[in-house]
Amino acid sequence: MEKELARKDSLLFAIAMGTCNLQQLETVLAKDFMLFHDGGYANPTSAQPYEGLVAFIQKTCSNPSVKMRRELVKESVQVFPLGEQEAMQTGVQRFYVRQNGVERQVEESKFSRTWRREGNEWKIARELDYLVNTQFATETRYQPAPYAPVSEMLHNTIARLDSIYFDTYNTCNMEKMASMMSDTLEFYHDRTGLSTSKKDNLASIRKNICGKVTRELVKGSLEVYPIHGYGAVEIGYHRFRNKAEPGASNPSKFIVLWQQQGGEWKITRVVSLH
Repeated sequence: MEKELARKDSLLFAIAMGTCNLQQLETVLAKDFMLFHDGGYANPTSAQPYEGLVAFIQKTCSNPSVKMRRELVKESVQVFPLGEQEAMQTGVQRFYVRQNGVERQVEESKFSRTWRREGNEWKIARELDYLVNTQFATETRYQPAPYAPVSEMLHNTIARLDSIYFDTYNTCNMEKMASMMSDTLEFYHDRTGLSTSKKDNLASIRKNICGKVTRELVKGSLEVYPIHGYGAVEIGYHRFRNKAEPGASNPSKFIVLWQQQGGEWKITRVVSLH
């Protein structure tokens, strides 16, 4: 069975990205075939029936300047028989596009297929592509060592303050929020620029956030470092939920400077990145 499914897998992509003999697809795909493509947390899953896949292949074949290639990670493939008439196949695949003589990777994903025996033929009835990655660095990116807090006590203090502040943000407790901001607050936003008015910042939150948007800290992303003689810097990722839109935003990075004066901590600088 494993060898036959591997042969059919190879035939499918030879047709789709090589011979373009669409009639042969009938020997690989069931007529009720459906492909589900995972869009991640921020995007919906898409569903593509037999006719949709055929149309996509026709479109690809009609453009000779663009060539696609699929690479199967052979050691990742597993086959699980489900009785005599069905089997489950899983593995990892990579897709590449060649245009103007340059090839680039456009996707890596896991796939899970349900194969069904129809007469003497094994055909794909369902496929789910998931854990989809479409972002690939052109060069090796520096990866720092795992974060370890310099001071557990300081880390926990700033984590608690972050929780308190964004509780005021989510519940519109403007008085408490204002008390946690320095009068010399500077807010740097990569899209809207610099704001140096605490009053304007509070007014903007009241107008654009209250009752409309809530914030969530991405678990495990928070880093805290001491700043000698001043306080601490907080770095992390968070996402936002707009009540008028489905789901949450993609995680974005933020940096907050906290100043300690006496027994009080106040936010003095914020950098918000998207």
